[in-house]
Amino acid sequence: MKLKIRHHTIYRYDTPVRDSIQYIRLRPRNTPQQRILEWDLSTPGDTSIVTDGFGNLVTVMSLDEPVDEIVLTARGVAELSGKPLLKDDAPFPPQVFLRHTNLTETDAALRDFAAGYSPNKRSLIRMMNRLREHIRFQPGATTVAHTAAEVFSQGTGVCQDHTHVFIACCRHIGVPVRYVSGYILADSEHLATHAWAEAFLGHNWHTFDVVNTMNAAESHIKLAIGLDYRDAAPVRGVRRGGGDEHMETRALVTGGQSGQ
Repeated sequence: MKLKIRHHTIYRYDTPVRDSIQYIRLRPRNTPQQRILEWDLSTPGDTSIVTDGFGNLVTVMSLDEPVDEIVLTARGVAELSGKPLLKDDAPFPPQVFLRHTNLTETDAALRDFAAGYSPNKRSLIRMMNRLREHIRFQPGATTVAHTAAEVFSQGTGVCQDHTHVFIACCRHIGVPVRYVSGYILADSEHLATHAWAEAFLGHNWHTFDVVNTMNAAESHIKLAIGLDYRDAAPVRGVRRGGGDEHMETRALVTGGQSGQ
C-alpha cells in the first residue's frame, strides 16, 4: 500500500522569538516495513540532519533572527510492505526499553491493574482492549505533560496518553516496550498524526495500537521511537523570547493499493 502524507504545522508567538533551536523528527526512515519513495521537509532557518541514540532521523533547525511564527511542512509518499517487525532494528538491546520515565511511572492503581496480565501477546491484547474501554478518547483532555498515572486516574486522553499507560503497564510486568510516533491512514484529519507502542515478546517486536485496538501496523508510517513521547516528539526545542506559544497543526494521509 502506498500512502501520501501532508503535514503542516505553524507555531505563533505573542512576541518575536529571538533565538530558537528545534529538534524535528519528521523524516521517516526506510525499514523492512516501510519504503520512503518521496519526502520533503520545508523549514525556515539553518538545518542539519543527525541520527539520535534511538536511530531516529532528526533535523536540527536553528534561527538567529527574530520571528513571530515558525512554519514546518512535511510531505511525501511511503510504501508499506506488510512485513512483521524484527528483533534487530534498534542500536541497542530491547531491555533498554524496560526503563521507566517520568511520563510512564506507575502508581498503586496502575500496578494493581497491570498485575492481572502476563508477558505474552494474547494477554497484552486483552490489556490493550481493556485500556481502550477504560480511557475514553477525548482531544484536549490532557497535555503532553500528563503522566500515565494521571491519565489512568481521569479516564480520558488521546493516543499518546493511551500509549503511555500501556507502556507503563508493560514495563511493570517485565515487557520491554517503546513509544512510536508517526502517521496513520484515518477517516478523520486530526487522527492522521498518531502514537502507538511496540512491545518485545519472544524474539521480535509487536505492534499495539491502543486507540484503534490493533496489533498490526497495517496503515502506520513510523517517524520515531523512544522511551516516551519526549524522545519521539515530532518537534521539540528551546527558544529565547516569544511569550506564549500557539500551535496549529494539520495532517492528511491518503492512500491506495501499491501501483495505483
